[in-house]
Amino acid sequence: MGRNSTLETRMARIVHMGKLGGYAALLGGELLDLEGCILWPSASALSEAVRRAGHMPSDLILDTRSPAPSMAQPTVSAPLAARVRSDGLPLAA
Repeated sequence: MGRNSTLETRMARIVHMGKLGGYAALLGGELLDLEGCILWPSASALSEAVRRAGHMPSDLILDTRSPAPSMAQPTVSAPLAARVRSDGLPLAA
């Protein structure tokens, strides 16, 4: 039995590249170069380009921005980070 072409369409992940301020698409773990662009100004423009390339864009957008400061993990204090072993050598990282 032949496969339906819609079943063969691969879904591209849409990623908001926080520090770069744009959107990119991932397919199979690799960035897609769509129409000569990797970074797009909006998720909607990227989704349309993904469709034109014959792929299905994901409805979910992954966000690479860091969490809000209140959610950030506390930093390790210098005395705890610089502990030494009983033989006087520093601990391995």
